[in-house]
Amino acid sequence: MDRSEWLLIAHIIVFATWFGSDLATFTLSRRVVSSSTAPVSRAAIAGAMMSVEIFARLCLPLAFGTGVLTAEERGWIDWGWVAAVIGVVAPLWSIAVWLIHRGSTMLARVDLWWRSAVAVGVWVAALASLASDVPIGVRWLAVKLVCFAVIVTSGIVIRLILRPFSVAFGQILSDGSTPEREAIVARSIRRAQPFVVVIWASLLVAAAMAIAQPSV
Repeated sequence: MDRSEWLLIAHIIVFATWFGSDLATFTLSRRVVSSSTAPVSRAAIAGAMMSVEIFARLCLPLAFGTGVLTAEERGWIDWGWVAAVIGVVAPLWSIAVWLIHRGSTMLARVDLWWRSAVAVGVWVAALASLASDVPIGVRWLAVKLVCFAVIVTSGIVIRLILRPFSVAFGQILSDGSTPEREAIVARSIRRAQPFVVVIWASLLVAAAMAIAQPSV
C-alpha cells in the first residue's frame, strides 16, 4: 500500500473511534444526570465518562490532519506547504488536548480561543470552496469541510452551555444534592443534546460524502 492508503485507513480509524466514543459519552451522561443515583456512583460514572470523552476530543484534530493529508496525497487538493503545516499542527493540537485533560490550566485558557479561530478559518475556507471552488475544487470534499466547521462550532457551543453543569455537579458531589443544583445539571445536558446530535449528523454526512463522492 502507498502512503495515501495508509492515511485513508488512519482517517477511517479516527472517524470510527470519534463516533463510538461520542456515543458512549452521551450514554454515560444520561446516568450522570440521574438524581436517583448515589453521588459516589455518579462521581465514578462521571470519571468514566471523561476517560471515554477524551478519545473524541483527541480525534477532532487528528481527523482534520489525516483528512487534509489524504486529500493532498490523492490529488484532491493542492495546498503544498499549508497541508504540511496542518499535518504537523494536528498531532500537536492533540497533544495539547491530552495535556488539558491531565490538568494543564495554561493550555485550557487558550484552547477555546484556538478552537474559535480554527472554526472561523474552516468556515471561510468551506464556504469559499462552495462558492468559487477555491481553496477546494472537489465539491464533496468542500461539503466535508462544511461538516467539520459545523462540528467544531457545535463543540464550542456545547462547552459554553455546559459551564453551569460543571459548577453545579461539583457542588452536588461536595455539598450534596438540592433541587436547584439538579435542575441546573439536567437543564445544561438537555440544552447541549441537540448540538451533540448535530455533531453526529455531521459526522455521518461527512462519511457519506467520502464514500459516495458525489458531484453535488
